[in-house]
Amino acid sequence: MLPEAFKMRMKEILKNDYDSYINSFNEKAVKSIRINTNKISVEDFIKISPFKLERIPYTKDGFYVDEESLGNHPYHHAGLYYVQDPAAMMPANLIELKNDYIVLDLCAAPGGKSGQIGSRITNGILVCNEINTNRAKILFSNIERMGLKNTIILNNDSFSLSKKYKNTFDVIFIDAPCSGEGMFRKDSNAIKEWSLKKIEECASIQKELLKNADIMLKDGGYIVYSTCTYSLEENELQITNFLSNYNYEVIDVNEEVKKYTECGYVDERINPNLKKAVRFYPHKAKGEGQFACVLQKHGKLTKTNLNFETNNIIDKYIKNDVDIKLNVEIYNNNAYTKLPFDIKNMKIISSGVKLGEIKESRFIYHHNFITAYGRYFKNKVNLTLEDSRLYKYLQGYEIEDKNALNGYGVILINNYPLGLFKASNGILKNHYPKGLRVIDHG
Repeated sequence: MLPEAFKMRMKEILKNDYDSYINSFNEKAVKSIRINTNKISVEDFIKISPFKLERIPYTKDGFYVDEESLGNHPYHHAGLYYVQDPAAMMPANLIELKNDYIVLDLCAAPGGKSGQIGSRITNGILVCNEINTNRAKILFSNIERMGLKNTIILNNDSFSLSKKYKNTFDVIFIDAPCSGEGMFRKDSNAIKEWSLKKIEECASIQKELLKNADIMLKDGGYIVYSTCTYSLEENELQITNFLSNYNYEVIDVNEEVKKYTECGYVDERINPNLKKAVRFYPHKAKGEGQFACVLQKHGKLTKTNLNFETNNIIDKYIKNDVDIKLNVEIYNNNAYTKLPFDIKNMKIISSGVKLGEIKESRFIYHHNFITAYGRYFKNKVNLTLEDSRLYKYLQGYEIEDKNALNGYGVILINNYPLGLFKASNGILKNHYPKGLRVIDHG
């Protein structure tokens, strides 16, 4: 049951479209996936897809699907796709991201937008921040599975970040905490938790996020602001207030996105340029509700030159297993890829790729090494979807392969890295992380 106060507010915004919006609640929520182009091209995924795919028109890597248990499929385990609502794919498609940008995803969990961004800035740096520690761990799990490399995950509040990173980022994404009105169709808890007081509380948080983002953004840089709510206080009125206090302008967004969204709501209280914002409604396009706009800071954007060095200091531990050169740093006996970005005194969940732990003269591989660099392992066993050993491996059992060389190697699914094994005389000891294993396979 929708709250009466919410319905009254939506009537004011939607006017003649209100009945169509209400009728959309009788329709089934849409399922969709985004192809992780960090690991596989869209064209190659289409060739091996076990699902019937219908392309989402405003994004190159998104598809509607009608399948159950998308999260249990081996391709999902291998990070070839991410389950994501179509509307949630929109913000990362509003502007063109240059390959060498330094980007902050300020409210990053669970990681859908981060995955989109990271796959597009492979010569840049992506800093993903999540203030909630438990959600930050979920964010790491998703970033790990997608095999993103030049990525840092922090667990800080926006004020702490703004003290550290003044004039640092080319683009800042703010997928702001909100009252969740756009999720009402698929999430009954969002309806139960909704109130006018919650809107007011969220608006206060959003104001703080925007203020701190301004400090961290370079002159000429971009803020991509989005919510999954319809409330004017959290959207157009929020941005109007920001524009009146800071030197920004609202800019036009991707033309394809415009075709499937409504323009921002404008009245006498709202900056008229907010018409360039977009609103995603379930009665207008497949997906849930979103608001988004792009703000450009006045000034000229200057490039930061990033230096990705190679020192390969763990070569003596891994040279028999892996053919790759990496820039590595070691702290607390754990090895990570080193990124040209200062994270001193920050709460860090991860930085770069966690490669493994040095224990005396041994190197214990971390799953993150496999997801990011598994294709560089010399010893590989390639399985297909039809191979009965595949689900045995995902369930944590030993499997056999008489062609596997003794020592560490990687299980592939149709040539894409899945997880680690250690072979001895054709018996492959399972090193797939226990927390990721499939409990049952019918």
